[in-house]
Amino acid sequence: MVSAVSRHHHTFLATALASQREKRLAAAIAGVVLAAFLALLPFVRVPLTPWPAFIPAYEAALFLIDLITAVLLFDQFFYLRAFSVLLLGSAYLFDALMIVPHALTFPGAFTTTGLLGAKAQTTAWLYVFWHGGFPLFVIGYSVLRNLEEDSPRWAISRPGRGIATACAGVALLAVALTLLATRAHDWLPVVMQGSDYSLLVTKGISPAVLALTLVGLLTLWRSKQRVIDLWLMVVMWVWLFDIALASVIGSTRFDLGFYAGRIFGLIAASFLLVTLLIEMARLHARAIGAVASAEARLAQMAGIRHRPEPPPARGESTDDFIHRQNLARYRSLLESDSLDEAQRRSIEKLIEDEETKQSEH
Repeated sequence: MVSAVSRHHHTFLATALASQREKRLAAAIAGVVLAAFLALLPFVRVPLTPWPAFIPAYEAALFLIDLITAVLLFDQFFYLRAFSVLLLGSAYLFDALMIVPHALTFPGAFTTTGLLGAKAQTTAWLYVFWHGGFPLFVIGYSVLRNLEEDSPRWAISRPGRGIATACAGVALLAVALTLLATRAHDWLPVVMQGSDYSLLVTKGISPAVLALTLVGLLTLWRSKQRVIDLWLMVVMWVWLFDIALASVIGSTRFDLGFYAGRIFGLIAASFLLVTLLIEMARLHARAIGAVASAEARLAQMAGIRHRPEPPPARGESTDDFIHRQNLARYRSLLESDSLDEAQRRSIEKLIEDEETKQSEH
């Protein structure tokens, strides 16, 4: 039995196999990102001018990118009905929703201490939940993809209800984590000392998030790489450097690592969106081409169908007239360039039969 995913193998980004050209491009981008990271490494802890407005501006752009990516992935799920694609769309929706409380609670962005009843540790813990949650979703997506390869039972029969349920579940999760970082603030370990968050490293929290991201990256590797998995690997690769610069090597707000890590994060979020938009443009071009081809074929067939028929010859019997008209139609059909070899042989056989009947009369 063919799975819900394999039926659309060449149509959607979520199922199409990556070409060698795409693999080379992804490898080149990964190399450029690594080179940029190594160039920044010696200067990560250099303090820069505090700019609290950077956070809402940066995270507004990131929110839109993640939200649009989630919508496009949900659209692919609607047709593929694969649970793994729904989970990946949920991952980007989770990313988008976690950005909102992080931006609102960031000290100095909107108020001195942040909104939503934020306290000293709130923003740091929201960052941890945000950056730790996304790779967990990716790992779940990868596991489900492996299961879907062998069994169609993971296909969802009601995609609209599946999307609604996923959105509600992700929203509840984001709200719960926000409440944990605000209302239950005092239950969480201390990771901030003023603007210094080096305790995230010494307590092993940032390294754990980094390790989760690395695991997510490794689980995406397959011998036959799909386009979506290839670019998701690039996303996770850049996400590694985002975490490394902003919360592992960097140690204080507004140092070079703080700004650079977030720029890396913005770049990481863009890869899958750009790929999805390119795919949509290609599908649109193919659809236009298919419509134009169909219209040309219909016009050609209509011309053949409405070709004026010669009247019966004087003294010609009805049977002879019918045989002559059939031969004329079949020969007209043979003029079409859209026939394949089997169709052409069938029409030639009909012509042969008609000629035989005509000779018998």
